[in-house]
Amino acid sequence: MPTTVLAGSGWLRTAFASSTADYEITLRRPDSAGAPSFAEGVLRAEVTIMIEARAARRATLVLASERSAPIEISDLTPAGLTFRLIHPERLSREKGRR
Repeated sequence: MPTTVLAGSGWLRTAFASSTADYEITLRRPDSAGAPSFAEGVLRAEVTIMIEARAARRATLVLASERSAPIEISDLTPAGLTFRLIHPERLSREKGRR
């Protein structure tokens, strides 16, 4: 299954606040031409915003391309906030490294 890694700086938005965020997302595709079928990642933002997002379990990540991606939070680890994209197919046009 081909993978693409997207990394950049954007925004983490919750219901109450937002913060700049650095992220890395791994997109897994069923084939090289297909839309991503699974995407997970890790991000780092202001600690209070990451804690709020973890409590809410959902947030929005605004990518460097200005595209908004709703995310479901998995955990807050020493590496940052781990998440999965709710609609990975929406990132089919994003460019990253393979």
